[in-house]
Amino acid sequence: MSLVAIAEKDLQDTVRSRGMLILVALFSLLVAVFAAVFRPGGPSGQFATEVLLSFAVGPFLVTTLVPLVGVVVGYNAVSGERESGSLKLLLSLPHSRADVVFGKVAGRGAALSLAVFTGFLLPAVVLIGLSQFGQLSTFNAGAYLGYTVFAAVLGVVFVAIAVGCSAAAATQRQALIGGVSIYVLFVLLWGAITGQFLGAAGDAGLIDPLPVSQQQISVFLQVANPITGVELLSNAFLGEQLFSGEGVNQQISAVSMLVFWTIAPPLAGLWRFDGDDL
Repeated sequence: MSLVAIAEKDLQDTVRSRGMLILVALFSLLVAVFAAVFRPGGPSGQFATEVLLSFAVGPFLVTTLVPLVGVVVGYNAVSGERESGSLKLLLSLPHSRADVVFGKVAGRGAALSLAVFTGFLLPAVVLIGLSQFGQLSTFNAGAYLGYTVFAAVLGVVFVAIAVGCSAAAATQRQALIGGVSIYVLFVLLWGAITGQFLGAAGDAGLIDPLPVSQQQISVFLQVANPITGVELLSNAFLGEQLFSGEGVNQQISAVSMLVFWTIAPPLAGLWRFDGDDL
């Protein structure tokens, strides 16, 4: 398949890049630092994997750095080749424009996922070794690995968003501005904007005729943010309540929105890309 061929090429090119090596080293260093800081009581202190992931790695690494890296990895996927002229050569081969867009989402998403897993794996090996020698206790390898999966999923979502911007944009600069704007929206402004929207809609009486309450709309807007959605799912996983308990509906909504953000931006970018005359 043409899509698979493009994905494989993008995966190989991205993995071999110097940026991926720097990213792996950065992930490993930061996770190791957080592990050292969140190990109370000295060398023999208790170590809780869930504390490390929920209160250190999550807020300071996964929900801020991983989405930003996803934008950087994906923003020049199509626009970069368009500016260099290699896109015309690529499309002269038996590749459709849909193959190009979704192949690059798959390839670059896989590359970022590999970088995340590798970056989290190296500190895990050290932590497991320390636990074997009695320097750490209660290290939960299953929770650690599972959380890494959620981190990788978040990275793939933002790669898809960035590739969608790249397909829709005529230049790399426009694609980067679009990707960074979405990053700022989700990371910094989402809560304030949705709060203002709900407040204004409630004051204007626009919510009263609807078959849902303001609280239900508020919850939906929260999980509509892919970062909040991943936080919700990962915290439920660490608390052993994934798809169980009272939060099942919220978790299903979060999964649905993650799927939406993985598919909709590339489709929108492809729609714009299909109408462009190269």
